[in-house]
Amino acid sequence: MSDDLSALSARQLLERIEEALGELLRRGIVRSRNAPLGDVAERIVWLARGGTLEPNSTKSHDVTTPTGDRIQVKARIMAGNGGKFSQFRSFDFTSAIFLSFDPATLDIAYARELTSEEVTGHGSKSGWTNATTLTGGRVKGLGTDVTDEMRAAYARLDEAEPHR
Repeated sequence: MSDDLSALSARQLLERIEEALGELLRRGIVRSRNAPLGDVAERIVWLARGGTLEPNSTKSHDVTTPTGDRIQVKARIMAGNGGKFSQFRSFDFTSAIFLSFDPATLDIAYARELTSEEVTGHGSKSGWTNATTLTGGRVKGLGTDVTDEMRAAYARLDEAEPHR
């Protein structure tokens, strides 16, 4: 394995991160594989839909499309349907796109787009944290399937600008 990472594609770099995170998990040093995944998922949606990739501090959404739609992005590496996506604490978005990545291949297993109303209507609510959460199994059966669109954008991850 070469130490020169500059020649590797974004996908190859992600595979290296996954290998490293797997070893850190085995050693008990980290508890999750999801370190860089959120940023990568946001870039995938931005590449697919265009518009503006919002700063990390933007409340309630991650991407604003050229038509003004506000998209919240949720991503998780999970085997099967049992994992939970990160919580929603605000709902001022047009839709949420959920990306589930296969832990062995880092391929997008599925991608679903739900309206804000679908998220609030189907999520599990916690009064203690004032948040709504959805599991992979629940998300997989809701909304619109956007898997092919997100896989195509994922294949273009190294591009600097989205296709419009």
